[in-house]
Amino acid sequence: MKLRRNIATKLARVKEPLLTPRFAGLWLFAFITFFSAFQLLPGIPLRILDLGGTTAEAGWFLSVYTFASAFSAPIMGSIADHVGRKRMLVTASLLFIIFSIAYGVVKHLPTLLLIGAVHGAIWSGILASSSAIMSELIPVSRRTEGMAYWGLASTSATAVAPAVGLWVLTHYDWLTVCVELAVISAVMAIWSSQIHAVESELPESWPSVATLFDWRVVRTALSLATISFGYGGITSYAAIVAIQRGIQPPWLYFAVFATTIVVVRLTTSHLGDRFGYAVILYPALAAIPIAFTLLAYAHTRGDLILSAVIFGAGFGSAYPAFASFILGTTDPQRRARTFGSIIWAFDVGIGSGSLLVGAIGNRYGLGTAFLWAAALSCLAVPIFIWTSRELTPPRSA
Repeated sequence: MKLRRNIATKLARVKEPLLTPRFAGLWLFAFITFFSAFQLLPGIPLRILDLGGTTAEAGWFLSVYTFASAFSAPIMGSIADHVGRKRMLVTASLLFIIFSIAYGVVKHLPTLLLIGAVHGAIWSGILASSSAIMSELIPVSRRTEGMAYWGLASTSATAVAPAVGLWVLTHYDWLTVCVELAVISAVMAIWSSQIHAVESELPESWPSVATLFDWRVVRTALSLATISFGYGGITSYAAIVAIQRGIQPPWLYFAVFATTIVVVRLTTSHLGDRFGYAVILYPALAAIPIAFTLLAYAHTRGDLILSAVIFGAGFGSAYPAFASFILGTTDPQRRARTFGSIIWAFDVGIGSGSLLVGAIGNRYGLGTAFLWAAALSCLAVPIFIWTSRELTPPRSA
């Protein structure tokens, strides 16, 4: 009987193609959007330092940006489910052109943070809408694998974007970086207008307050919040850690962990579809505290690389397995809201991490700050075990 089920699963995977032209088109759109974002996010703390800000203030931007994204994500996702996910992508991309130019000319820190808040809110609409569109393109029998490949769009961009952004900033200036981001946003707007999207057919014309959040998903996604806390610190401070400890190049951590994610997802993501999400998710969550601890004590290039490899393996494997589990238990017509609810918890962790890692690092050192991140991430597995009981996958999934 077990042999027959394995054969049936393999046949289903053969019959249901994953890497279709529509998949590729949406994947490339996501790559472009993250290529733009990850030139901005690692670079703007350096911009704030150049404007006379402190180390803690350098982390404020990512905190404001991600908190705005977090608390707007369920709302933006619900709106996208009602008014159109594709329309959300096009509108957000056009607005990003304005934001990019604004970053280049504004020097007043409070104004810069205000721009980041609005930008973050619109960014969450892109994340929720594009993920919802992609979830409709991925065959159920290859859901974990498909979500893993989908996530490679962001991680591939992360592998190269910080280096490109820092290179442009070093060889030219901040305004040049921002003009480049505006051009990329224009490309995003054109590209998104050509994307094919399966839209929802909801009975109500506009979301109600009661339907904005899927609280079951939010509670379970808090497990991701505990690991994204440290990720927020890495995004803001990995380059600064490298510079402070004399490790070159400063973008090394980003490149190594992103490359590791690519390798791990290409070689192991199919195991989640064959043997269940737990085979991938639990080891991934357990690896994160080890990575943060190693980063706290990293003073050589080898130490930094080892931390980045373990973090990339854990962080890169956790999300596809988690998303596959969630998609099997939620309403397909409200997929953008589902992803918005995940983003809410995920970005709360990133925003808190950027803020608190910076504050702790400013007073006690960034090594101590990442030890706190390691301790918090130890809660990921017990939180998931406790809260996921409300989201038990149906027998047919």
